[in-house]
Amino acid sequence: MITTRRLDWLVLAPIILFGWLVSAGSLAQTLTVEGKGTVQIAPEFARMSASVSHTAETAAAAQAAADRVMTRLLAGVDALPVAEDSIDAGQIRIQPRYRWNPRAEMQEFQGYEATRVLSFKLTSLDSLGEALEMLSEQGATTVDAPQYGSAQSPDARNRALAIAYARALADAEILAKAAGLTLGHPENISTGPQRAPVFRAMNRDAPVAMSAEMAPRYEPGQLSVSASVSVIFTATP
Repeated sequence: MITTRRLDWLVLAPIILFGWLVSAGSLAQTLTVEGKGTVQIAPEFARMSASVSHTAETAAAAQAAADRVMTRLLAGVDALPVAEDSIDAGQIRIQPRYRWNPRAEMQEFQGYEATRVLSFKLTSLDSLGEALEMLSEQGATTVDAPQYGSAQSPDARNRALAIAYARALADAEILAKAAGLTLGHPENISTGPQRAPVFRAMNRDAPVAMSAEMAPRYEPGQLSVSASVSVIFTATP
């Protein structure tokens, strides 16, 4: 038989335990901090892009003219240090062109415009000036700005993440000390969206004079690889 005193203790013990858990939980606090890290690396290659546009009375004539220019461009690309599997010249667009005649108040047919796009990966930046010069001389209508890249980008992001976490931890330690708290372990760590490396131009001395036979020099700056983290730390009084 359970006595009345024993029964009272059994009922009271869970209540005391629950009260202790609530009290301990109320003392638990968290600190949320963010950190950002940036690593700069030298670009190793450039993705090039150019387009050819030609307008003629018929779609066939416009396409033939664009094809002739593209053939010259591809021949020029073959002489450059290019990743062969990166060459893409398969895009073509043909569409009619009209111009508004304000006197007649109507659209007037101007012909058909054929546009072809060429893209490739230049594996040596020493040939960047030569590549840009070739595209212009061989008849490219538009030459886009080179998009620089590096095979070291994944490793650079790993280093940027480590820097970002170290900065977040340093901020958390300073905040905990200022608030009179003891910093605990990280409860949650999340990273920001992975972004493409950002090209940063560098200030350089004026280029030396070159003869007409020399290809122009293009010296790219650095690539900035950034990463951000958000960390939630536990903290106790």
